[in-house]
Order: sequence, then C-alpha cells, then structure tokens
Amino acid sequence: MSRREMLKATAAAGGALAVPGWLAACARGGRETAAEAQSAQRADRALLEDIADTLLPTTAASPGAKAAGVGVTMALLLADCESPEVQQRVAAGLQAFRETCRKSGGAFAALAQPERERLLREVDAAAQEEGDTHWFSSVRQLALTAYFTSEIGATRATRYVAVPGRYEGCIPLEPGQPAWW
Repeated sequence: MSRREMLKATAAAGGALAVPGWLAACARGGRETAAEAQSAQRADRALLEDIADTLLPTTAASPGAKAAGVGVTMALLLADCESPEVQQRVAAGLQAFRETCRKSGGAFAALAQPERERLLREVDAAAQEEGDTHWFSSVRQLALTAYFTSEIGATRATRYVAVPGRYEGCIPLEPGQPAWW
C-alpha cells in the first residue's frame, strides 16, 4: 500500500485528523460539537497547505506543495508526532495569523502571492528571533518534511535513487539538475 493510499483510507475511515478536534471538544466540556471541531480541523489543514504552497510553490521544474497534497500529511504529523504544547502553539499561531491576514485584506488563500510572501517573511523574521518556540518554526519544518517525503517532492523536486550504489563524495550537477536525495 502506498502512502497516498494509506492517507486516503485513513481519511475515509473517519480520519485520525478529526480525532484531535473531537478530543479538544471533550476537553472544553462539549461546548463545541464534533462537526464544529472537524470544520476547524479542515480550516487549519487548508491554511497549513496554503502556507506550505507559498513556501514551496510550483515551478517549471516541479509541482508545489499543494499539488503534493501536503496539508493532510502536515495535519497528521502535527496531531500524531508533536507534543500537545506544540499542537496548542501552532493552533494559537494559526489563529493569530488569520487575524493578521484579515487586517492585510482577507483570508490568506484570497491574498495575492506577493502579499502572502510578505506576510510569511514577517512571521519568519519573528520566528528567527524567537527560535524553536515560535509556531512558524514548527509549521515550516512540517511543510518541508511533508513535501520532500511526498512522491512529488522525492522524485520531481529532488533526484532520488532507490538503490544506493558506491559512495562518491563529489558528483557534479548539470545546470538545472535537481539536488540528489
């Protein structure tokens, strides 16, 4: 079974992505319905994918993060592999980022590409000052991991050799050739 088939099966079976939202609703004493929590999870996943696609856009050489479907993987990695503190920090950061986007003209997905890039540069500058405790540091790492472990990232954005050969420490690259993975 490929990774993509596994993710589709997981999403079709109710999805591990919905579970954190349901658990969060239970922790708040049931004030939020499961449908509301699932809707919030979908909104976060879409925003994560839009951020990743701005960081890793489609180029002439390879498709971008959105084409690789990194939103689902990012949300899954966040829910299953990150600590509750990181999950809460990212959720709060995404909410604050949505507000910043609204002040800049609307939802992040509706903004023009230069405006998206400007907003992410500002958030990245703040993340560089704050270090690993900033929510954007986690999101950036999730985006890179999800993209470069996807089929598109591993085969079209980088050059992948499934069976290793002999070790060669210095291999020249042709102009325009993607990096070796």
